[in-house]
Amino acid sequence: MSSISPTDIDWRGPSEAERRARLNRMKAFATALLVLMAVLFVVTKIYEPLHPAIGYARAFSEAAMIGALADWFAVTALFRHPLGLPIPHTAIVRRRKNEIGRSLARFVRDHFLVREAVVARLSRADFASRMGRWLEREENAEALTRDAGRLVGWLLDAVDSQALRDSVRAELGEALSRAPATPAMGALLNTLVADRHAQQLLDVVVRSVREVIIANQDRIRARIDEESPWWLPRFVDEQIFEKIVAEIMSWLDRIGDDGDTEARQQFLVHVGELVERLKTDEALIARGEALKAELLAHPAVRDYVDQLWLKLRMELAAQARNPDSALRRRLLVSLADLGKALRRDPDLAQRVNAWLTDAVIYLVENYREQIAGVVSDTVEGWDADETARRVELNIGRDLQFIRINGTLVGGLVGVTIHTVWTVFVGR
Repeated sequence: MSSISPTDIDWRGPSEAERRARLNRMKAFATALLVLMAVLFVVTKIYEPLHPAIGYARAFSEAAMIGALADWFAVTALFRHPLGLPIPHTAIVRRRKNEIGRSLARFVRDHFLVREAVVARLSRADFASRMGRWLEREENAEALTRDAGRLVGWLLDAVDSQALRDSVRAELGEALSRAPATPAMGALLNTLVADRHAQQLLDVVVRSVREVIIANQDRIRARIDEESPWWLPRFVDEQIFEKIVAEIMSWLDRIGDDGDTEARQQFLVHVGELVERLKTDEALIARGEALKAELLAHPAVRDYVDQLWLKLRMELAAQARNPDSALRRRLLVSLADLGKALRRDPDLAQRVNAWLTDAVIYLVENYREQIAGVVSDTVEGWDADETARRVELNIGRDLQFIRINGTLVGGLVGVTIHTVWTVFVGR
């Protein structure tokens, strides 16, 4: 026996106009049946003396009319006062709307929002496989990707504000201020030494020093002229300048050409000593923290964080809205791959189902009162007359069968009583 899947059900149902038309047709049919019984009763009552068999028809119509009227009263009393008369215990839905809402909420809470019911239902559902089948269809994956892109774009636009940027900057600054600076610097330097990156760093330093000296030769020459005695000839100053520059350049060339020079080894030793000092030297640690605080408070850093956030937001928003963007294409491919994996990997599907089950059970066990409260609060917020109208619109058509059945059953009971009386008691 095949079970009905939630995906096989049209949850939309007929429109309100269609439900109203169907209800009115059933009301008209039940009322017409009552009128027919009343006409039949009048006719049979008049002509009953003509033949004994007419008495059976009269008994049927009489009892059927009484049953129809009784059930009409019962059905009508649920939603309104019959004939507009304020008869006690009528218009039940309108008068007791809040009690009905609370009772419905308790029913949902006690019979649906419980672990046993949830586990039993989810164990048969296999949501992972259904999700996989749904995602494997290209149009579904594209629709989900499109909606996700729109949602991301809307969220980025909605949350972007100066207050948010200030908050992000403050949180980032607070997080960085709590993180010690010197251990991170020490770890970086230690990595440089251990992975031989220090040699590359020294090469960069050597090239930079050479470029600085070449670019500032005139300033060096002028400085030598200023510091030398007035009586020293200028050609001597020029020789001093050339000698100093030549020696420095020669030393830099030796360092740059030979990776095993004493200067390079001393550089590595100094780096190692600095790493150890960053761990233990309180003065150096304090200077590092002060430098970090100064950097975090600098306007340039704040502006950089703001610009970084703005660029990131604009890029993400553009990628999310563009159907041909790399982000959207990657998301589409990922969703399709997820659908295939859920369909073809039983272990993955089982884990997803278990995760969904645990998540739903957690929500049910921790928020069942709040979920049930939504039901009662919603019903209490409805207008009393509107509530009665909604309930009647949804179940009133079925209740008209009570009137029809009451008419027919009442007639049969009347014929039965008339027959028993005629046979055993006589006229």
